Order: sequence, then structure tokens, then C-alpha cells
Amino acid sequence: MESACSNLQKRSLLGFFTHPGTLDEYLQLIKHSIENREPCTIFYHNLHSLYSYLSSEKLRRFYDGTTVLVDGMPIVGLYKIAGLPLTREHRITYVDFIMPMMEMARDNNWKVYHLGQSADIQQKALQIIRDRVPGIQIAGHDGYFDQSAQSGESLDVIEEVNNFNANLLLVGFGAPRQEAWLHAHRAQLNAQAVLTCGACMEYVAGAVKTPPRWMGRLGLEWSFRLLENPRRFAFRYLIEPILLALMLGRNWLRIRFVDKPRL
Repeated sequence: MESACSNLQKRSLLGFFTHPGTLDEYLQLIKHSIENREPCTIFYHNLHSLYSYLSSEKLRRFYDGTTVLVDGMPIVGLYKIAGLPLTREHRITYVDFIMPMMEMARDNNWKVYHLGQSADIQQKALQIIRDRVPGIQIAGHDGYFDQSAQSGESLDVIEEVNNFNANLLLVGFGAPRQEAWLHAHRAQLNAQAVLTCGACMEYVAGAVKTPPRWMGRLGLEWSFRLLENPRRFAFRYLIEPILLALMLGRNWLRIRFVDKPRL
């Protein structure tokens, strides 16, 4: 995958990295990529993706060379504990990011394409975006196709995206499938800016309720989602953080005592 497109500083910590930036900085990054036709691939990290990332060497390879935004207040908290001056402004969630990004696309006459979710949810979400951002050029394809590397269906979808002349591509298969698919096919996609967006369109469509924004500012969205759908989120929000803490602790011990430079 191409090198990171960001002039935002890469911040490595306890076995992972991100490129912390504000919403406005990421909007400008996307704009620079499209206007200068410089390929840019943007992934994200929250606690769930970080657990998957540290659990899988293959997934870590998928992140190599990408720009990674911070999508989770606990990630901000980890950096602050390490002494880096991050704030709430450096946490970007798609609930807040999607509409400003769509408005910028409309204002700059960019074409947007979305991959992911079921056809009914996706089409409802895209229609809501068209209603809220009149004049936007947006299309999509559901996520129910053979996503294996270089499969006939994947190649057909890529052809659709390229024939649409998409400038901005959003891929929402969920981690790690979205990262794996882009790792296998990014070079064949002509869109300048490509972002993974998880379940973003489920929230836009109202298929999953959006937490109150005050909860997002306090980093409490997880509790809202857990109460809304405990079957789906119990392991993610109750078990994964414990396992992740053990992984981060292991990495800290290795860095502190094993990898420590010797005089």
C-alpha cells in the first residue's frame, strides 16, 4: 500500500501508531489528496480495532503505510498518559465526521462512493445524505459480495467504483475485513482518498441509534451501544478492554526491560 499521505505527525505507542489530528485537519488532508491527485488511505483506531490490531500480525501489515486517525477517547487517554498533548479535538468519530465530509465533497464537486452494509440500509443512508446535502454526487454498492482477494465479484465492484470516477471512497465492511480488502485491492482503485468507515452508514440510516453527542465528548458512547445491543457489544466492551490492557502491559514491559537500549 502507498506511503502515508499525511503531514500529521506519526505517533507510535506501545506497539501501535496513529496520526492524531482534528476534524478540520483531516478534511484538509482529504482535500489535498483529491486536488493534487495523491493517493491517500485512511484507517482508524478505537479500542476494538486496536485489540484486533495487536492480536493479528496480518492486520498489522494491512496498516503499514496508511494514515490512521484516532476514533476513541481511550486512545486519546493512552497518549495523554504517555505525555502527549492530545485533547478531545483529536478524537474523530464518523458520527461527527461524515456530514462535514459530504458537504465538502458537494462543495468541491467530488464524487463519493460507499461500499458496505446491506443494500436496504445503504440506500436509506445515501438518500438521507442526498436530502441533507443537496447536489452531492454519491453512489454505492452493498457489502454482500465475495471480498476475497482478486475474486471476480471484487473486481466487478472495483470496476463500478472506477467507472463512477469516484474521488472519495468509503469502505464499511467492519474490521478487519475492510482493511484486508483494501490491502488486496487499493492499487486497483482510482479514487484518490479512501477511508475505512465501519458501521458509519448504519448510524446515518438510523439502523443503529446514535449516542447523544455529550456522551461522545466524554468517551461514554460505548455504554450507550452496550445497553442498546448487549448481544452484539458485550464482548467488545466488557472483555476486549481487559485483554487489550494485558497486551499493552506486555508491550510496555518488553519496551521497558527487554528492548531498552543498553549503554
